[in-house]
Amino acid sequence: MFFEFRVVSIAVALFATFQQASAQSAGAAGAHTASCSIRSAPVSDADIAYQRREFKKAADLYAADFKRDSKDQRSRYGQIDSMIGARKLDDAAKLADEWTVMTPKEPYAILAASDVRHAEGDWLEAYVLALRAVKLDPCLPSAYQAMAQYEELAGYRSTARRSIALAHQLAPHDDNIRFDWITSLDKNHKFDELKKYIAESKAIDEKRRQPLLNSLTKVAAQSENHCELVSSTGPAHIPMTAVYGDAGIDYWGIEVAFNGKKRTLQIDTGASGFILTKSASAGTGLVRIDTARVGGFGDNGSNSILISRAASVHIGGLEFKDCSVETLANFGVMGGGNEIGDRLDTSEGLIGSDVFDRYLVTLDYIKHEVRLEPLPARPSDTTDVAADPLGGRNDLERMTTDRFVAPSMQKWTKMYRDGHTLIIPTRIGSGGTKLFVADTGSDSNLVDVKVAKEFTTSKDDITVFRGLSGVTTKTFETGAFTMDFAGLRLPIKSMNAMDLSRFEGISGFIGYPTLMQLVMHLDYRDNLVFFEAPNATKK
Repeated sequence: MFFEFRVVSIAVALFATFQQASAQSAGAAGAHTASCSIRSAPVSDADIAYQRREFKKAADLYAADFKRDSKDQRSRYGQIDSMIGARKLDDAAKLADEWTVMTPKEPYAILAASDVRHAEGDWLEAYVLALRAVKLDPCLPSAYQAMAQYEELAGYRSTARRSIALAHQLAPHDDNIRFDWITSLDKNHKFDELKKYIAESKAIDEKRRQPLLNSLTKVAAQSENHCELVSSTGPAHIPMTAVYGDAGIDYWGIEVAFNGKKRTLQIDTGASGFILTKSASAGTGLVRIDTARVGGFGDNGSNSILISRAASVHIGGLEFKDCSVETLANFGVMGGGNEIGDRLDTSEGLIGSDVFDRYLVTLDYIKHEVRLEPLPARPSDTTDVAADPLGGRNDLERMTTDRFVAPSMQKWTKMYRDGHTLIIPTRIGSGGTKLFVADTGSDSNLVDVKVAKEFTTSKDDITVFRGLSGVTTKTFETGAFTMDFAGLRLPIKSMNAMDLSRFEGISGFIGYPTLMQLVMHLDYRDNLVFFEAPNATKK
């Protein structure tokens, strides 16, 4: 399905107050942290249930603790946070709103409202509320944790590190904060701290221990994932390859040679790294490291993967060495049949565009090529940082700096990024701004069914969606509306809708049918994106 784009001028000021607010919070923290006491309260049964992701149980336990002691504001906050985790967002919002009305200067009440706004997708408002909580109580660890969450998403990763480090200093025994602090560490320290966490945490039961051990496996593997560019022949213009299905071109991919064995991988901004199907991995000479699990769209849970290493990876005229590669352990995860004559896998795999995150990445679906250029130099860059043949940095600190917007990129759109996931502020109809994921691996545009009902009609649909977590069949179809994102307007006649509540704060996905009509320019380092629609109608 093709859509008509219109170029419009839209000012979405989601990030306008960040630097001023950040400076204010830094001043408040610096002025008061010397007098803060370290939180050393024993871990409660409610805390343990929360950390085990037993959110309904945690909410009941926190409520009981608050009933026993009405001054225990932390338990009331924990109850609301657990309700959010249990996807009881409406109930959590009602309780938080009532609390803030009754006690408008209670830091925990304001922080509860912050967490609700984050779950609703109003991330800037959530950050502002977290700053307000810090101003009222500069010694509140969870407020700094909430600040770090926003700062990381918004591309202020150095600032986020400082915020979560302060939260951990104030509450070193809080497992939830401790885990976020561990994930903020560089690769060299993350493995050791995660290993200690798994051994020491009282909250870890056997159900959660295995996923954490899987995380440990991936951290260990990724710490050795150098994937350094060792040679380049000519400009980094990588041709796209059409992959055909029964009805024509299914998608565009890139030809990638693992140890000399060529495979065609779908370009997927919603995936990370190299992911090969089981069939495609045969004969590639990959060296197995360990196993883990991976998930995505679908209702059937995660799938087992093998983490391996490729000594050599060729993409166009580029050669990389020592790259981590994930291989699906089962056939048919990304499509395939079990009847005689059916292909066990209908795809050879995915390549996440974040493979090239050390460069400016252009996905040009008009000329059908991928282009890589050096990122603009930052004022703080020094000449002693080694660069590869394309000017990309491969040091551990290259992705830990605060966002920098070069003079040549003033018209680019500031986006959020959660790991490899690209999240674009999007205006729906005449309503407010929502958050949509830009995902070339999604076969369709999607909107959350609850959000859709706010501005259009919906009816039952029978569309089936397949992802790394199986299939989803409970879908709906919306009526007409418009979407404005990154300076483009997209008139929608109808769109698939489903329950997206498990993607916290996300209202939809801008999928392949839309993105394949664009030229996408991506800056992973600074959380910036610029879209061009060459065939758009000018307005």
